[in-house]
Amino acid sequence: MDRLEKALEKSRQQRAALEAEQAERSERLVSASVGAAPIVASDSQELDEGMLEQNRIVAHRTRSPEADVYRQLRTKVLQIMKASGFKALAITSPNYKDGKTTVSVNLGISIALDLKQSVLLVDLDLRKPSLDQYLGLKTQYGLTDYLKNDKPLKDCLTRPSFERVSVLPAGSSLDNSSELLISPKMISLAQEIKNRYPDRIVIYDLPPVLLQDDPVAFMPQIDAVLVVVRDGVTKPEDLKRCLGSLSRANVIGTVLNNCW
Repeated sequence: MDRLEKALEKSRQQRAALEAEQAERSERLVSASVGAAPIVASDSQELDEGMLEQNRIVAHRTRSPEADVYRQLRTKVLQIMKASGFKALAITSPNYKDGKTTVSVNLGISIALDLKQSVLLVDLDLRKPSLDQYLGLKTQYGLTDYLKNDKPLKDCLTRPSFERVSVLPAGSSLDNSSELLISPKMISLAQEIKNRYPDRIVIYDLPPVLLQDDPVAFMPQIDAVLVVVRDGVTKPEDLKRCLGSLSRANVIGTVLNNCW
């Protein structure tokens, strides 16, 4: 019995030492990020209102029922994320054309209108990137250029004319996206952009869960998930399968799109 107690005590000490080491490593990462020089997009682009209207980007409007919907969504999302200390939010859907990118952009803009928050929108739909197109941005480089070709991150970022919003477009489309998303360089980047600024919310526009394995592969880097479904289009069984695939993720809600 004495030897068993000693073994248990040794195991507890080893576990405590490991937890202390992990905590110290995380603290160093956050401290380094807070004190680091800002990574700022090299350009800022004026947006075309007609293009925004065409793509249903409405969150910046005043006295708009559609914008009010996103303000309500923003309030609910921020309450949940602040209460839990969350910084990285993924937005996905069961299938394409459910409206995940529309919700990602509108929610990001709405959050940035809160003067206490800044937002980084990241297009992680690397096989079918579109986030920059929804805003009408002209981009030369993106995430894939940073990950594969060592392009400086500041050259891959873009600043639309919305205050406190930055965009990291996907860059060139590619097929081996899931392998790239779990690479050490991508994991390091995910930690860096989440911890660099205390007021930043990172919103990832992920591919549909039922069509790619990318969302599940990247989920360890995500704090919270919103699932977008399309009114009258998304099948109940598809939503059930989608939520089943995300059973280990922190799904904080679903968004019913296209209902006005």
